[in-house]
Amino acid sequence: MADDAFGRIVLDFHRDELAERPHYRRDDDDLTEAHLAGYFEPPSAWHPIERDLLPAVTGRVLDAGCGVGRHTLALQKRGHSVLAVDRSPGAIAVARERGVTRPVVGDLRRPPGDRFETVVALGKQLGLGSSLADLRTTLTELAAVTRPGGRLVADMDTLDRADPETDAAHRTQPGVAYRTFRVEYDGLAGPWTDLLLVTPSRFRDAVSETPWTVDRFVGTETDGSMYGVQLSLPGQ
Repeated sequence: MADDAFGRIVLDFHRDELAERPHYRRDDDDLTEAHLAGYFEPPSAWHPIERDLLPAVTGRVLDAGCGVGRHTLALQKRGHSVLAVDRSPGAIAVARERGVTRPVVGDLRRPPGDRFETVVALGKQLGLGSSLADLRTTLTELAAVTRPGGRLVADMDTLDRADPETDAAHRTQPGVAYRTFRVEYDGLAGPWTDLLLVTPSRFRDAVSETPWTVDRFVGTETDGSMYGVQLSLPGQ
């Protein structure tokens, strides 16, 4: 698990065996401590945007970038059949230990099996990348595994002027930026990861060039950088 630093972190945290406090390192060399409890929160402790989006989930579900199963477990309790996909073998091992019934290591954009009624991409999973082109690619590939009339729910980040990390972001065009970071733990370093930061209006621009339609934004009127989105595909 040499290249799965995140997996080692959540495995050790889950088993109460942390060797040291893990950190996130930005590409400007800034270090911040990784707070892990949030990956394991029950729905009562979720961000209001996540709780708002949960009732929109219907039918058979793809949890794209499931992590340790935070959202999958809640959806299973609601009676959904969920395929939980994550690229981290360690995170998938924890998800399985926590009771996720169908955890799979793989690319969240190319899951195995049939099409889904709903794609859940919470935890900023749509933001993996550094450009609107990356976002469009992810959305188009997820549309290919979603049934006609299906839905996608996700959360995103935009630049927050009150956030000191804003100055460390790479701005590429108006309303679009990205941050680059990796996780480090007990001698392991994960891959450098780009996280896209995009305003709701630029997100809508990206969606317009994919099969999806924006049904609604959630939380755009609140303070902070996070907002939610609900998308749909045309029916048959």
